[in-house]
Amino acid sequence: MTNPDNEILIEDLEGFRVIDNPLRQRILHLARHPGSVRDMAGSLGVPVTRLYYHVNMLVEAGFLKVVEVRKAGAQLERIYQSIKGTVRPSPEFVQNVGDTKKAARVLAGVLFDITRVEVEAVLEKNLNDEETFGMLARSVGQLPPDVADAFSERIEALAEEMRAAAREYEGGDAGIYSFTYAFVPTDGA
Repeated sequence: MTNPDNEILIEDLEGFRVIDNPLRQRILHLARHPGSVRDMAGSLGVPVTRLYYHVNMLVEAGFLKVVEVRKAGAQLERIYQSIKGTVRPSPEFVQNVGDTKKAARVLAGVLFDITRVEVEAVLEKNLNDEETFGMLARSVGQLPPDVADAFSERIEALAEEMRAAAREYEGGDAGIYSFTYAFVPTDGA
């Protein structure tokens, strides 16, 4: 796994398996804002000791980082925050996997389960407030290859624009948003 400019490029299924876990996905969601393992345990309603294994795994894989160490009584307490940026398969991912059906299940499962966790959190917060909910949709259409290529380029440009804006507002009073997308040819699949 590499992490240039808050982009995690995952080279094999093991990288995705780290975040293919409901508890670790909830940890990543909570860690959008800095917090300790004790803070997370309280929010998740699980014992602190159960979280250390998962938090350490996420730190080791580069999904969480220690942003502060502070004194808590006689001990030091680490404050964690999830990386902000993009998680995607590396160009070598498909060659490293071998089993494309397994790779597709893990990729789609991870990306859309994380989105499900985020949507659930938003719905729990306030279902009736459109500004709180954001946008969620799926579109399907028949496109010739050149038009599909143009859409793909525009989606990537939009994602890069979001990453650039996020870098500009990092550490400020701005809200945290996620942008999950899958633009794939589905005919013949």
